[in-house]
Amino acid sequence: MKIDHSAIPYYLVLRAGWPPYVLNADHLVLRREASPLLRAFARTRGRFARLDGIAWNTFSDVEGLSVVERQETWFYALIEGTETEHQLRLLTTL
Repeated sequence: MKIDHSAIPYYLVLRAGWPPYVLNADHLVLRREASPLLRAFARTRGRFARLDGIAWNTFSDVEGLSVVERQETWFYALIEGTETEHQLRLLTTL
Protein backbone atom coordinates (compact mmCIF):
# COMPACT_ATOMS: atom_id res chain seq x y z
CA MET A 1 0.00 0.00 0.00
CA LYS A 2 1.43 3.35 -1.06
CA ILE A 3 1.60 6.10 1.52
CA ASP A 4 0.06 9.52 0.82
CA HIS A 5 3.04 11.77 1.50
CA SER A 6 0.84 14.86 1.74
CA ALA A 7 -0.82 13.26 4.81
CA ILE A 8 2.41 12.76 6.75
CA PRO A 9 2.99 15.18 9.63
CA TYR A 10 6.31 16.90 9.00
CA TYR A 11 6.04 19.73 11.51
CA LEU A 12 4.42 20.31 14.86
CA VAL A 13 3.79 23.99 15.56
CA LEU A 14 3.37 24.75 19.26
CA ARG A 15 1.92 28.10 20.22
CA ALA A 16 1.93 29.41 23.78
CA GLY A 17 -1.63 29.43 25.04
CA TRP A 18 -3.18 28.31 21.73
CA PRO A 19 -3.85 24.92 20.14
CA PRO A 20 -0.99 23.48 18.08
CA TYR A 21 -0.93 22.84 14.35
CA VAL A 22 0.27 19.73 12.56
CA LEU A 23 1.67 20.57 9.11
CA ASN A 24 2.71 18.49 6.13
CA ALA A 25 5.86 19.02 4.05
CA ASP A 26 4.17 21.83 2.09
CA HIS A 27 3.29 23.66 5.34
CA LEU A 28 -0.39 22.90 4.87
CA VAL A 29 -2.44 22.24 8.00
CA LEU A 30 -3.29 18.58 8.49
CA ARG A 31 -5.07 19.23 11.77
CA ARG A 32 -5.41 21.88 14.45
CA GLU A 33 -4.68 19.63 17.38
CA ALA A 34 -1.93 17.23 18.41
CA SER A 35 -2.28 14.09 20.45
CA PRO A 36 -0.22 13.71 23.61
CA LEU A 37 1.74 10.99 21.79
CA LEU A 38 2.63 13.32 18.91
CA ARG A 39 3.69 16.05 21.34
CA ALA A 40 5.87 13.58 23.25
CA PHE A 41 7.36 12.29 20.00
CA ALA A 42 8.19 15.84 18.91
CA ARG A 43 9.86 16.71 22.20
CA THR A 44 11.94 13.54 22.35
CA ARG A 45 12.64 12.68 18.70
CA GLY A 46 11.88 15.86 16.78
CA ARG A 47 14.28 18.72 16.31
CA PHE A 48 13.71 22.43 16.50
CA ALA A 49 13.08 23.84 13.07
CA ARG A 50 12.33 27.15 11.47
CA LEU A 51 10.02 27.87 8.61
CA ASP A 52 11.53 30.36 6.20
CA GLY A 53 10.15 33.89 6.28
CA ILE A 54 7.93 33.60 3.23
CA ALA A 55 6.44 30.23 4.25
CA TRP A 56 5.86 31.44 7.82
CA ASN A 57 4.31 34.74 6.71
CA THR A 58 2.02 32.97 4.26
CA PHE A 59 0.98 30.40 6.87
CA SER A 60 0.43 33.09 9.54
CA ASP A 61 -1.66 35.21 7.18
CA VAL A 62 -3.82 32.30 6.03
CA GLU A 63 -4.41 31.16 9.61
CA GLY A 64 -4.96 34.71 10.88
CA LEU A 65 -2.34 34.49 13.63
CA SER A 66 -1.87 37.58 15.77
CA VAL A 67 1.50 39.27 16.27
CA VAL A 68 1.78 37.67 19.72
CA GLU A 69 0.98 34.21 18.33
CA ARG A 70 3.60 34.67 15.62
CA GLN A 71 6.28 35.51 18.20
CA GLU A 72 5.46 32.77 20.72
CA THR A 73 5.72 29.79 18.40
CA TRP A 74 8.00 26.75 18.35
CA PHE A 75 8.45 24.37 15.44
CA TYR A 76 9.48 20.76 15.65
CA ALA A 77 10.54 18.91 12.51
CA LEU A 78 9.23 15.37 12.84
CA ILE A 79 10.81 13.88 9.72
CA GLU A 80 14.52 13.39 9.13
CA GLY A 81 14.23 11.86 5.67
CA THR A 82 15.57 8.43 6.62
CA GLU A 83 12.28 6.96 7.84
CA THR A 84 10.94 3.74 6.41
CA GLU A 85 7.44 3.48 4.93
CA HIS A 86 6.40 1.66 8.09
CA GLN A 87 7.70 4.45 10.33
CA LEU A 88 5.89 7.06 8.23
CA ARG A 89 2.64 5.09 8.49
CA LEU A 90 3.05 4.95 12.27
CA LEU A 91 3.69 8.70 12.40
CA THR A 92 0.44 9.39 10.57
CA THR A 93 -1.42 7.57 13.36
CA LEU A 94 -0.03 9.71 16.19
